[in-house]
Amino acid sequence: MPERLTKRQEECLRLSATMTDKEIARALGISENTVDKHFREILRKFGVNTRKAALRLLASDASYATDAIPPGPFSTPDRGVDADRVAGSLASTVPADRSLYGVYSRLGRWRTPGSLRVRTFAIFGWAMVGLILLTILTGLVGLVFGGTDPFAPTGGNP
Repeated sequence: MPERLTKRQEECLRLSATMTDKEIARALGISENTVDKHFREILRKFGVNTRKAALRLLASDASYATDAIPPGPFSTPDRGVDADRVAGSLASTVPADRSLYGVYSRLGRWRTPGSLRVRTFAIFGWAMVGLILLTILTGLVGLVFGGTDPFAPTGGNP
């Protein structure tokens, strides 16, 4: 790898395996914009386009061995820290958000469809279903409440 990540960048990248940007920002005490800036820099340094690819490179690089990093409050279980301790330290750092947005944000990857094409197809499909239903409803209303137009020409001479 041409450039080495800073400790904060490496920490953000490791946390991204299980957390959203907002959760990472809360856990590290930084803003979401700073987390985003770290990820842009990580992707640039690694020369990849996705976070998954950056995580794979981080895991495969021997210079980022887990023994080289002392265990901390955000360490992963593969560094000799048990999962209960990690969950406890993260839970104490990140306040539980019990609002509807908090529930929504904890859904993680489940809250959005897989790709832009899926979203576009879903939006277009629902719009077409709405137009068809609106056309049917308009026709039914016309049949029920007078099928004749009082202002239509009668065909006679004026």
